[in-house]
Amino acid sequence: MANNTKFYKKSTEHAGIQVGDKFRLIKDHHEVHGDLPKDSVTVLMSISHFPTMYYLKDLETGRTFTVPLHSVERMP
Repeated sequence: MANNTKFYKKSTEHAGIQVGDKFRLIKDHHEVHGDLPKDSVTVLMSISHFPTMYYLKDLETGRTFTVPLHSVERMP
């Protein structure tokens, strides 16, 4: 994240992670609008900060979720 980027804005890259990267969930994730089960394959749509969270799209259902970093692993 560049020094002039506002903390409340979403970004497209952070620490080598970029929009379009694929991630697999390593544990179940629950949100009010639904659940994202372990081993789901997702793609990164954007990154929010403080705390850093990934806005991911589930490739199977097309639904989006805001997931903490410790719930996913980057796919090759």
